[in-house]
Amino acid sequence: MDFYQVPIGFGLALSANTAAMNRYAHLSETQKQDILNKAHNVRSEEEMYTLVATLANGTM
Repeated sequence: MDFYQVPIGFGLALSANTAAMNRYAHLSETQKQDILNKAHNVRSEEEMYTLVATLANGTM
């Protein structure tokens, strides 16, 4: 995975949520790419934090 593919908003939201960051770190490359695809389609800060929260609580 190329670090530069990570949307800045996703990186910021992820860094603010330790549980999500840890879960993301343990995903397969395919799972990470799926989440990044979703993050690229997010249109608001609130939506990004919701995406990261769902990652943290395992509902994604």
